[in-house]
Amino acid sequence: MIIIKFLIVSEDQSTSSILSKIIEDHNLGEIIEYSCSKFISDSYLLNLKDIDILIISLPISFINKLISKFNGKIIVVSDISDKTIIAQAYLSGVEYYITTPINELEIIEVIKKVVKIIKLQKYMYSIKNILNMTETKT
Repeated sequence: MIIIKFLIVSEDQSTSSILSKIIEDHNLGEIIEYSCSKFISDSYLLNLKDIDILIISLPISFINKLISKFNGKIIVVSDISDKTIIAQAYLSGVEYYITTPINELEIIEVIKKVVKIIKLQKYMYSIKNILNMTETKT
């Protein structure tokens, strides 16, 4: 069974708590951590390799710096609803952009879609590895 690992990063403690509670209450995955201050350092970014989904509520300029260092999926939760900024986020590689106030149903459905994509990718990777092993044995 594949367990999806989340990191929630927000400047607002209540946003982090709400998101964490939704994920835990609906068994969508495992919260590895949620924070803000620790996340800013470059050394902390090295721990991102074990995270499948990063839910972030920080300025888009910071998110742009992250894209090259993170291989998982990014969901942005923001109070900014400017279409240009949202388009910029999507062009940067953000999977979903959710505007606040937080709608629990929207969060659940978006996370379920992203989890499904990740699980499919992991299954495909496993199948590819199995096929590669059988090719090397023959």
